[in-house]
Amino acid sequence: MQTISPDSPPPGTPPVQPLMTALVITVIAVVLIAGFVAIGAALHIVPVYAGFLLLWYWTSVGNSDLRALAPAVVGGVTGAALSYMLQTGAAMGNVPLILGALGLMVVALFLVIAGRLPLFCNAATMLYVTVFNAPALQKSEDFRAVIGATVLGLVWFGLCIALLSRFAPHHAQGTIESDAVPA
Repeated sequence: MQTISPDSPPPGTPPVQPLMTALVITVIAVVLIAGFVAIGAALHIVPVYAGFLLLWYWTSVGNSDLRALAPAVVGGVTGAALSYMLQTGAAMGNVPLILGALGLMVVALFLVIAGRLPLFCNAATMLYVTVFNAPALQKSEDFRAVIGATVLGLVWFGLCIALLSRFAPHHAQGTIESDAVPA
Protein backbone atom coordinates (compact mmCIF):
# COMPACT_ATOMS: atom_id res chain seq x y z
CA MET A 1 0.00 0.00 0.00
CA GLN A 2 1.36 3.38 -1.00
CA THR A 3 1.36 6.11 1.64
CA ILE A 4 1.21 9.82 1.02
CA SER A 5 3.58 12.06 2.89
CA PRO A 6 1.97 15.00 4.73
CA ASP A 7 4.34 17.24 2.75
CA SER A 8 3.30 15.94 -0.67
CA PRO A 9 0.18 17.24 -2.39
CA PRO A 10 -2.77 14.89 -2.75
CA PRO A 11 -3.29 13.19 -6.13
CA GLY A 12 -4.92 15.45 -8.69
CA THR A 13 -3.43 18.63 -7.24
CA PRO A 14 -2.33 21.06 -9.96
CA PRO A 15 1.41 21.60 -10.27
CA VAL A 16 2.97 24.42 -8.28
CA GLN A 17 3.19 27.58 -10.38
CA PRO A 18 5.51 30.53 -9.89
CA LEU A 19 3.59 33.23 -8.01
CA MET A 20 3.74 35.72 -10.89
CA THR A 21 2.40 33.12 -13.32
CA ALA A 22 -0.40 32.25 -10.88
CA LEU A 23 -1.22 35.95 -10.46
CA VAL A 24 -1.41 36.55 -14.23
CA ILE A 25 -3.60 33.47 -14.73
CA THR A 26 -5.86 34.57 -11.85
CA VAL A 27 -6.30 38.06 -13.32
CA ILE A 28 -7.10 36.58 -16.74
CA ALA A 29 -9.60 34.18 -15.14
CA VAL A 30 -11.35 37.03 -13.29
CA VAL A 31 -11.60 39.06 -16.51
CA LEU A 32 -12.99 36.05 -18.43
CA ILE A 33 -15.52 35.31 -15.69
CA ALA A 34 -16.62 38.96 -15.47
CA GLY A 35 -17.00 39.04 -19.25
CA PHE A 36 -19.09 35.87 -19.16
CA VAL A 37 -21.36 37.29 -16.45
CA ALA A 38 -21.78 40.53 -18.43
CA ILE A 39 -22.60 38.70 -21.66
CA GLY A 40 -25.00 36.38 -19.81
CA ALA A 41 -26.77 39.38 -18.28
CA ALA A 42 -26.96 41.16 -21.64
CA LEU A 43 -28.47 38.05 -23.24
CA HIS A 44 -30.77 37.45 -20.24
CA ILE A 45 -29.24 34.04 -19.61
CA VAL A 46 -29.77 33.70 -15.90
CA PRO A 47 -28.21 30.38 -14.86
CA VAL A 48 -24.63 31.42 -15.65
CA TYR A 49 -23.49 28.87 -13.08
CA ALA A 50 -24.06 26.22 -15.77
CA GLY A 51 -21.37 27.89 -17.87
CA PHE A 52 -19.10 28.00 -14.83
CA LEU A 53 -19.75 24.30 -14.26
CA LEU A 54 -18.57 23.70 -17.82
CA LEU A 55 -15.54 25.95 -17.26
CA TRP A 56 -14.60 24.14 -14.05
CA TYR A 57 -14.97 20.71 -15.62
CA TRP A 58 -13.12 21.58 -18.82
CA THR A 59 -10.22 23.38 -17.13
CA SER A 60 -9.86 20.95 -14.22
CA VAL A 61 -10.62 17.57 -15.76
CA GLY A 62 -9.88 18.45 -19.40
CA ASN A 63 -6.86 20.64 -18.54
CA SER A 64 -8.17 23.35 -20.92
CA ASP A 65 -7.33 21.12 -23.87
CA LEU A 66 -9.44 22.37 -26.79
CA ARG A 67 -9.90 18.74 -27.91
CA ALA A 68 -11.67 18.06 -24.58
CA LEU A 69 -14.11 20.97 -25.00
CA ALA A 70 -16.59 19.28 -27.37
CA PRO A 71 -16.99 16.16 -25.19
CA ALA A 72 -17.36 18.38 -22.11
CA VAL A 73 -20.13 20.41 -23.76
CA VAL A 74 -21.94 17.50 -25.41
CA GLY A 75 -21.70 15.44 -22.22
CA GLY A 76 -22.91 18.38 -20.12
CA VAL A 77 -25.83 19.07 -22.45
CA THR A 78 -26.70 15.36 -22.41
CA GLY A 79 -26.74 15.42 -18.59
CA ALA A 80 -28.85 18.59 -18.55
CA ALA A 81 -31.28 17.07 -21.07
CA LEU A 82 -31.68 13.93 -18.96
CA SER A 83 -32.31 16.10 -15.90
CA TYR A 84 -34.82 18.20 -17.84
CA MET A 85 -36.62 15.02 -18.90
CA LEU A 86 -36.85 13.93 -15.25
CA GLN A 87 -38.02 17.40 -14.14
CA THR A 88 -40.68 17.52 -16.85
CA GLY A 89 -41.95 14.07 -15.94
CA ALA A 90 -42.12 14.98 -12.26
CA ALA A 91 -43.86 18.31 -12.93
CA MET A 92 -46.46 16.65 -15.16
CA GLY A 93 -46.91 13.62 -12.93
CA ASN A 94 -45.93 11.51 -15.93
CA VAL A 95 -44.62 8.26 -14.42
CA PRO A 96 -43.53 6.73 -17.76
CA LEU A 97 -41.46 9.86 -18.51
CA ILE A 98 -39.90 9.74 -15.03
CA LEU A 99 -39.07 6.05 -15.44
CA GLY A 100 -37.75 6.70 -18.95
CA ALA A 101 -35.48 9.48 -17.68
CA LEU A 102 -34.19 7.33 -14.82
CA GLY A 103 -33.67 4.42 -17.22
CA LEU A 104 -31.69 6.61 -19.60
CA MET A 105 -29.59 7.87 -16.68
CA VAL A 106 -28.75 4.27 -15.79
CA VAL A 107 -27.87 3.56 -19.42
CA ALA A 108 -25.69 6.70 -19.49
CA LEU A 109 -23.92 5.57 -16.31
CA PHE A 110 -23.34 2.12 -17.87
CA LEU A 111 -21.92 3.73 -21.02
CA VAL A 112 -19.55 5.88 -18.94
CA ILE A 113 -18.34 2.84 -16.99
CA ALA A 114 -18.02 0.78 -20.20
CA GLY A 115 -16.22 3.62 -21.98
CA ARG A 116 -18.72 3.63 -24.85
CA LEU A 117 -20.11 6.69 -26.67
CA PRO A 118 -17.68 8.98 -24.81
CA LEU A 119 -18.77 12.07 -26.72
CA PHE A 120 -22.25 11.82 -25.21
CA CYS A 121 -21.77 9.85 -22.01
CA ASN A 122 -18.74 10.92 -20.02
CA ALA A 123 -17.79 12.40 -16.67
CA ALA A 124 -19.35 15.76 -17.67
CA THR A 125 -22.66 13.96 -18.26
CA MET A 126 -22.56 12.51 -14.76
CA LEU A 127 -21.51 15.85 -13.24
CA TYR A 128 -24.46 17.65 -14.85
CA VAL A 129 -26.87 14.84 -13.90
CA THR A 130 -25.64 15.02 -10.30
CA VAL A 131 -25.80 18.81 -9.99
CA PHE A 132 -29.06 19.31 -11.86
CA ASN A 133 -30.90 16.64 -9.95
CA ALA A 134 -30.41 18.41 -6.65
CA PRO A 135 -33.94 18.95 -5.30
CA ALA A 136 -33.66 22.75 -5.25
CA LEU A 137 -32.65 22.86 -8.92
CA GLN A 138 -35.05 20.15 -10.02
CA LYS A 139 -38.03 22.08 -8.65
CA SER A 140 -37.38 25.43 -10.25
CA GLU A 141 -34.64 25.42 -12.89
CA ASP A 142 -35.32 26.21 -16.53
CA PHE A 143 -33.17 23.61 -18.25
CA ARG A 144 -33.47 25.32 -21.62
CA ALA A 145 -31.66 28.28 -20.04
CA VAL A 146 -29.14 25.89 -18.47
CA ILE A 147 -28.37 24.46 -21.90
CA GLY A 148 -28.15 28.01 -23.27
CA ALA A 149 -25.69 28.99 -20.52
CA THR A 150 -23.63 25.87 -21.23
CA VAL A 151 -23.46 26.69 -24.94
CA LEU A 152 -22.61 30.31 -24.12
CA GLY A 153 -19.82 28.97 -21.89
CA LEU A 154 -18.59 26.87 -24.80
CA VAL A 155 -18.44 29.87 -27.11
CA TRP A 156 -17.06 32.44 -24.64
CA PHE A 157 -14.56 30.34 -22.70
CA GLY A 158 -13.60 28.20 -25.70
CA LEU A 159 -12.85 31.20 -27.89
CA CYS A 160 -11.08 33.13 -25.14
CA ILE A 161 -8.85 30.24 -24.14
CA ALA A 162 -8.15 29.38 -27.79
CA LEU A 163 -7.09 32.99 -28.39
CA LEU A 164 -5.03 33.10 -25.21
CA SER A 165 -3.27 29.86 -26.16
CA ARG A 166 -2.19 31.50 -29.42
CA PHE A 167 -0.42 34.21 -27.42
CA ALA A 168 1.00 31.88 -24.77
CA PRO A 169 1.11 28.37 -26.27
CA HIS A 170 3.62 27.16 -23.68
CA HIS A 171 1.12 27.83 -20.87
CA ALA A 172 -1.70 26.13 -22.77
CA GLN A 173 0.31 22.90 -22.72
CA GLY A 174 1.85 23.32 -19.25
CA THR A 175 4.71 25.32 -17.83
CA ILE A 176 7.75 26.46 -19.76
CA GLU A 177 11.17 25.33 -18.66
CA SER A 178 12.16 28.68 -17.13
CA ASP A 179 8.93 28.77 -15.08
CA ALA A 180 9.30 25.24 -13.75
CA VAL A 181 9.80 24.91 -10.03
CA PRO A 182 12.53 22.45 -9.08
CA ALA A 183 11.28 19.28 -7.43
